[in-house]
Amino acid sequence: MKALTLALLSSVLVAVLLPTAPAAAVTPTAMEKKVVVLLNKERAKRGLGPVKLNAALTRAARAHSRQMARRGVLTHLSANRDTVAERLIRHGFRRAGYRSWSAGENIARARLGTLFATPAGVVRLWMGSQSHRRVILRPGFLSVGVGVAKSSCGQRYFTLDLGRRVR
Repeated sequence: MKALTLALLSSVLVAVLLPTAPAAAVTPTAMEKKVVVLLNKERAKRGLGPVKLNAALTRAARAHSRQMARRGVLTHLSANRDTVAERLIRHGFRRAGYRSWSAGENIARARLGTLFATPAGVVRLWMGSQSHRRVILRPGFLSVGVGVAKSSCGQRYFTLDLGRRVR
């Protein structure tokens, strides 16, 4: 039993101590691209620079949208109770090595076949809400990730993760 426990513990330690491979590039879906284009139009109207797609934020947003769709809930907390920051870090949007780190998240859910279940509709929905608009128009944000998922009961879930890291 001791040997098995030690073998398992050493496997975990090796996995933790080994350097991680660079994050794979993420190809945005047409819907994700459209959301980013529309966000950047809203930012440009107000003299703000564009946000650029970030692979870690996209992975985090996609995973969160899929999880919300599976669970049928609209929440910023992950099923394991991770906060937005914990989830983003877990998906590779690390804090370590940066003197400044900030992030924001918008989520939405809409019935398939309605305007709000489209990129234009969800951006319109977010821009119509003061708190969601504030996240989109935060001048310091440079990076973006978008995730979209459909539930089995006819809902589309959106997650928008925005962030900034400065070395």
